[in-house]
Amino acid sequence: MGKIVLDLQLEALSKDSDVLNLLRKAYVVARKLKLDEFEEWVNSELNGYKDGNKIPEYRKVKGEVKGWNPYHGWIPMIMQDTEIENMISEHLVSDSIPNLKNVYDSANGSNATLQFNAGMNNLLSKSSGFNTKYALMISANQIYNIMERVRNIVLDWSITLEENDILGEGLQFTKREKDIAVSSSTINNYTNNFYGDVRETQIQQDTSESTQK
Repeated sequence: MGKIVLDLQLEALSKDSDVLNLLRKAYVVARKLKLDEFEEWVNSELNGYKDGNKIPEYRKVKGEVKGWNPYHGWIPMIMQDTEIENMISEHLVSDSIPNLKNVYDSANGSNATLQFNAGMNNLLSKSSGFNTKYALMISANQIYNIMERVRNIVLDWSITLEENDILGEGLQFTKREKDIAVSSSTINNYTNNFYGDVRETQIQQDTSESTQK
């Protein structure tokens, strides 16, 4: 068997590789090396972010706030409070990579819909004077950019491991490699600069109720 860290690099570089499989392989490496923070990051990418304060900055998306009109579908909303409008136009997406990939693959170039929670929806209803459901419409390309950023992070991380003489053999690592991994501040603190502080949302594909593009 080959060096799993080098295999990880090759998979990250391949335009035909699946980012979900890449993350699973990275999870194996992180767990075997006992790199808890990176393991947590991979697990969050695979299963979604449960803690809104720990969503990485690269998951920030920006779009247009729209409200649901039963006669015309999704329509742009004019907020009386421009400060609120600017505040909610940017969000951090908490969904798992599998869900994001499904939405992107199904979008066919159309918009994706970020649903607001009940509290935010009530705030928007008061601000606009129109009681309905609200959503943030973003381009599908923003979802693609998130997935590509994840791929680049895994690639850079695997190169960092190689630079520290951590390659693995098959699915195994030597005691020396494990010791280097846990003692290296560069490797252990790799995820420190990922996180932001804008509001969290969940994403879903446009449905028959959301035909406005």
